[in-house]
Amino acid sequence: MAASLQPDLATLQSDIQQLRADFAKITADMRDFANNGMSQASGKAQESAEKMWGVVKRQAQEVGNEIEERPFASALAAFGTGLVLGMLLNARRG
Repeated sequence: MAASLQPDLATLQSDIQQLRADFAKITADMRDFANNGMSQASGKAQESAEKMWGVVKRQAQEVGNEIEERPFASALAAFGTGLVLGMLLNARRG
């Protein structure tokens, strides 16, 4: 009976070794996949932030140019906006 178990034990040990190797490869592949996903997400976030910063800078420059071209109208618009906001905030208190 012991002689008939020897081939089965050898096969079982070989299967366990193969499973260990497979799990190690799966773990390494998952680690690589996670690292690549993180770096891709980081790159996309960086690209998006740079694009947004470019849009904000361009709009700020356009507002600055508008103020330089029409200083009186800009000052009047700022005063009117402040007045309306002040009235709205004051109405909420009282």
